[in-house]
Amino acid sequence: MSEDFELLVDRQALCGTGLLWMSALNCVHWVDLLRRELHTYHRDSGVDEVRVLPGAVTALGATRHGQLIAAAGNGFARVYLGRAALEPVVQVRNGDRMSVGACDPAGRFVAGTLTHARDLRASALYVLDGDRARLLVEGVTGVGGLAWSPDGTRMYLVDTRTIWVYDYDVDGARAVSGRQWVVCAESEGSPEGIAVDAEGCVWVAMHWTGRIHRYAPSGDLETVLWAPTRRITSLAFGGSRLEEMYVTSACFGYDELGLRDDPYAGALLRFKPGTAGVQLPPWQGI
Repeated sequence: MSEDFELLVDRQALCGTGLLWMSALNCVHWVDLLRRELHTYHRDSGVDEVRVLPGAVTALGATRHGQLIAAAGNGFARVYLGRAALEPVVQVRNGDRMSVGACDPAGRFVAGTLTHARDLRASALYVLDGDRARLLVEGVTGVGGLAWSPDGTRMYLVDTRTIWVYDYDVDGARAVSGRQWVVCAESEGSPEGIAVDAEGCVWVAMHWTGRIHRYAPSGDLETVLWAPTRRITSLAFGGSRLEEMYVTSACFGYDELGLRDDPYAGALLRFKPGTAGVQLPPWQGI
């Protein structure tokens, strides 16, 4: 393994995703979507606590009270850690299941959907307003990553191989004037999880190649790093000063030979990117 990356959890997760750093608890939550597992990696002890949930969770957000809100199944749900339970809040219409999500700069939880067949323009992005899901962006194929600029005026959305940027109205939670920002070549991998640093640059996990890209706000590719597995799926800033980056990965589809060739597939990893992240607000819903 590269000396720049730390192996934190050697789990062989089928599809690790949904990273969420919890500053007050000094831990990071993540999920194995296909096993319906919710993981809590405790930074101080290095212990990875695992809970099996009754349904599939694809994205997590913190609440004001230190609990969790989630994109789960075909809608939004509250997560109760103590009893590993999900309480549905509201279902959505477009798509077969939920995809990635995050809290916007005003503390609204936003999440997308996708169809199992990745049908063209059949999915959407929703914002959770209290116990109601409001359509934010429609006509997407499958949301694979979601983040905002530090000042909240831009929303970045990964859809298949394209990263789109929208003008974002934080007060009203409106996304308008969507346009192509970066189109990733097939040889670079499949863009999935994204995170924005304090300088406004966008970090992207490129599944199937192990590349981690850092793009300037202009869309120019500034940095390329190589993770120790080709199967990276999502990334998020963490640590006491948000100076660390956590990375999930997957191993679904691998046989024994595939795992031997890519032994860190499915692991939780960490490295120091040399820049700090932006503190995400908690969900302000009820």
